[in-house]
Amino acid sequence: MKRFFKLRNLIIFTLAFLGVAQFFKIDKTNATVSSSLDFISLENPPEHIKRMIRNECYDCHSNETRYPWYTDYAPVSWWIKSNINGARDFFNFSEWGKLSKKEKITKMQECYEALKDEEMPVALYIMMHDNAQFSENENDILMNWFKNFQVQ
Repeated sequence: MKRFFKLRNLIIFTLAFLGVAQFFKIDKTNATVSSSLDFISLENPPEHIKRMIRNECYDCHSNETRYPWYTDYAPVSWWIKSNINGARDFFNFSEWGKLSKKEKITKMQECYEALKDEEMPVALYIMMHDNAQFSENENDILMNWFKNFQVQ
């Protein structure tokens, strides 16, 4: 009988937490994107590379995040927002123009490494976003483009 009450109390607490959590919404406001700083505007990659970077990277690593419906619900929304903030802090394609030449070279190398080591995009992101699911060949093309990128 004690187990039942413990389980019941746990369920009640969980439901109460989830209910109260809905009052703490995340900020979904994206910072304004300036074409004078944006990676794609400044570097003008080939169309197929541009498409892959937009589909695979920009949602988290730019100020052009598209928030899906499930970001309306805490605590999932908190976790996603935390990941986006971390991704933007690490590298933000929307602020490419603020980087020095050395930083740009480093970021392109890090992009290459993340794809090579299959760290990016995150598997859960791929599962939730059909447009981020590339073939192995497409991933290799993007990875090699990052590897051979020349800073202007």
